[in-house]
Amino acid sequence: MKNAIKKEERRSRKRRPYLAFLAPGMIMYTIFIIIPIIYVFVISVFEWSGLGEMKFVGLENFKTLFTNDRIAPTFWHAVLNNLKYLLCVWFIITPIQFLIAYLFWLKIPMFKYFKFMIFMPYVISSTIVSFFATMIFDPNIGFLNEFLTNIGLSQLTGSWIGDPNMAFKIMIILIIWQGAGSGMMIFYANLMDIPKDVMEASSIDGCNEVQRLFRILIPLSLPSCASIIIMSSIWALGVFDIPFILGGASGGVNGSLDFVNLVFYRYTFGSALNGRSELGFGAAISVTMFAVIMVVTLLQNKILSRFEYNND
Repeated sequence: MKNAIKKEERRSRKRRPYLAFLAPGMIMYTIFIIIPIIYVFVISVFEWSGLGEMKFVGLENFKTLFTNDRIAPTFWHAVLNNLKYLLCVWFIITPIQFLIAYLFWLKIPMFKYFKFMIFMPYVISSTIVSFFATMIFDPNIGFLNEFLTNIGLSQLTGSWIGDPNMAFKIMIILIIWQGAGSGMMIFYANLMDIPKDVMEASSIDGCNEVQRLFRILIPLSLPSCASIIIMSSIWALGVFDIPFILGGASGGVNGSLDFVNLVFYRYTFGSALNGRSELGFGAAISVTMFAVIMVVTLLQNKILSRFEYNND
């Protein structure tokens, strides 16, 4: 009997019917994700404009990116802007998202209305949001300067996104306005999922609101926080649309809104390297940022995994 059971188990393993369900997804993933990634790694060691013959140059594209007197400072400045944005995700944007979710969890007056109004900008395209921000903050055609002048506060007018000291801050405010809703809803769902008996036990034990926040709600929200930070960090290292519309392909005044994807755009399609498109050099930038994103994501996973809790 036991031998018959073992034979049947071996037959089931050989048949593996679930492979028929996995195969279509794996094939599509391989065609549209894995193969393009491999292809980018391949062309990163070639000099190629996208047309004509591909010239093998080895690691020359990476050497140019890291050491060229004109390109390297631009690239590293853009990387620094990405990392600044990453720090804003960690220490500004994510805490604001949790604070909003916590206020809604407390059921402040009109919380359903405010929840809708905060989440609504998230469903609007970043391109549209950036365009409207340009219509407000642009120093030449923007509404804000004209409004301040008309009400007699012309002394408060400024260059706004044309000011290198203000442009990055305005972009972060815009991202908070548009993107706070996504993380807020995740945090809110996490808070609503906390068992009521835990809250009741804390009240019986004499826990005040501050103690409940820091000893129960925040610790139990850390898994959601980890997911939000990882997703937001990947987006921060690959941001393109908002700075492109606010500051243009050049990255704004003095590179205040210059990010790695803008550098990639200029040198790959904008003829900024040697007067023509350079897909090989652009691929080298992509491979470099792929490595950076992988390292940052792995480090975050390693650090944030310590904050996971067991539901059992």
